[in-house]
Amino acid sequence: MSNETYLTVSYFTVGLICFCLGLAAFLWLRRPLHAIFGALSQKSWGKLLKRSFPLSLVLFALSSCLSVNYYGGCNPIPYKKIIEDRGYIVAKNQEQISKSLSAIAVGVSLWGFIVGLSLFVIRRDRRGRNGESSSDLPAARNSS
Repeated sequence: MSNETYLTVSYFTVGLICFCLGLAAFLWLRRPLHAIFGALSQKSWGKLLKRSFPLSLVLFALSSCLSVNYYGGCNPIPYKKIIEDRGYIVAKNQEQISKSLSAIAVGVSLWGFIVGLSLFVIRRDRRGRNGESSSDLPAARNSS
């Protein structure tokens, strides 16, 4: 296989791998997040979060994969030099996968923050429905 063909095939293969990584992260976290979002008192907000979760993880993974620059920074590398060096192509493929995994980690962290806020809202709503005030909480009783 020529290096030019290898460049094209590896670019799309790595893009597919990054897509699958984002999809795998979604599938792994889907059930617990859907249960949390389903418990929110505002059902429209829960539906929005449920729908945006898979899209965001996949887009985080793909956008970071596509953001890798093959031509270099300030000193651009000509296309002919890129296709002459298969090691350079492999290094860029590895960089794409690495950036994709980093973006998935950032996305999961961001969703962790959203889940934390959701749990806070759920807990606050349940306290409000049960008629508890802040003075009825166990921590407030123990300090008196």
